[in-house]
Amino acid sequence: MPPQQQQSQPQPQPHERRPGPPHPPAAAAMAYSDDMAAFYDAWVGREEQIVADLTAALPARRRDVLAPLVGAAVDHVAAYYEHKSRLADRDIVAALDPRWLNPLERTFLWAWGWKPALVFRFVDSAGAGDGVGSAERRALEDLRAATAAAEREVDREVAAVQESLAGPRVLAALRRQAAARNGEADEAVAAVGRSLRVLLGAADALRERTVRGVVELLGPEQAGAFVAAMLRFHLSVRRAGNDWSPGHGGRRGL
Repeated sequence: MPPQQQQSQPQPQPHERRPGPPHPPAAAAMAYSDDMAAFYDAWVGREEQIVADLTAALPARRRDVLAPLVGAAVDHVAAYYEHKSRLADRDIVAALDPRWLNPLERTFLWAWGWKPALVFRFVDSAGAGDGVGSAERRALEDLRAATAAAEREVDREVAAVQESLAGPRVLAALRRQAAARNGEADEAVAAVGRSLRVLLGAADALRERTVRGVVELLGPEQAGAFVAAMLRFHLSVRRAGNDWSPGHGGRRGL
């Protein structure tokens, strides 16, 4: 970060990202999307190794082994959102159309990503909540409630942006843009793009913050069981979607 000048600029909140530039030309947008697809394939490969390491370490219940593996899993999740954020800074439309996901993965999308509250199912299903104290259990319930409230706020903001897309200023701007055929976004359209960029950043920040919040409330053994269950679920959805999707090299149907 450069040193602050005399007139300070507002700083982003933790895990939130600043809006990026307007939508680029189609050729550049395709290149950005291809880059994200290549990143995602490699990222899934790293995820498989993390799950294998956690699966091997969990039976021994060694805190000194599990703690760094849990940290690696959380950093792995954060790396995805960081790379996605860089894509959104370059091309918000490509970031909102995650073609690197297979069709089954896309069925789980909420605000262009996984629904944050879904992670609490893995706390329960993995038995990660067993053995935690009453204070930690209350904190988990508080986090669950806060996450649900934040999801509702994102839902309201997404609905507001969607309604603005049908507003007369944006519709008129889209007609002018289509007539001009020069690829330059009208300010009304660009403003919608900036709003969507902020919303995507807020939704991804909530996803990452929720995972970190759960991990911080659990001990290494419980946190290891939680992140292993969460990542295993994602990998199972990824594999099933590839099997069902001819476009991803799989077969059609069940």
